[in-house]
Amino acid sequence: MTAKKKIIRFTQGLTTLVKEGKKDMTRRLTTDKRQYEVGEHVAIAEGYGFIWRELNAMPDRQIAYMRKLRRELGVDHPSQHSGWENKLYVRPELMACEIVITSKRKEFLQDISDADILREGVFHGMVGCRDIETGEEGDYTWLDIRRKKLPNGKYHVLINHQVHSNARECFIDMIDHICGKDTWKSNPEVYAYEFKYIDLYPIFVE
Repeated sequence: MTAKKKIIRFTQGLTTLVKEGKKDMTRRLTTDKRQYEVGEHVAIAEGYGFIWRELNAMPDRQIAYMRKLRRELGVDHPSQHSGWENKLYVRPELMACEIVITSKRKEFLQDISDADILREGVFHGMVGCRDIETGEEGDYTWLDIRRKKLPNGKYHVLINHQVHSNARECFIDMIDHICGKDTWKSNPEVYAYEFKYIDLYPIFVE
């Protein structure tokens, strides 16, 4: 019996960086229920509507994907499905891209190397800054993309680049922002995963 394909969730900003080749590592708590093994193919969670909109330049592919959603979800109007905008309710076999796990090791969060920080989604931005206390200058940033639902049902997209003079401080800010305040300080045990990104187009619309 074939094992059910798993799914992994990143923030929208980090998903964007994975697709751009700026992120090929992720750290997950060892206490998480969902863990991954080397060689495993894991779907990247995205809302069905987000995937559909990314096919905007290819109307025939949009139509094909919508037809597939109707068939697989068993609904007449996929845009009314909870997974249209919320990636918590999507199915792995309907996703547009995936990663394959190439390496896995156990460590504590604060053991992360400077090299790995730059593989986790911290990168050099276009605007630099200077630390008032240390005088250190740098242009390290992480990408924060948020959506706010408007009264008319549409979404307003907010894109922020959180800039830091130091790569490690930038990573700490990112981790605490995503996983909760003082996550870095608590220094939890994590699995450090390395992965390779795979674009499933056009297979996923068939």
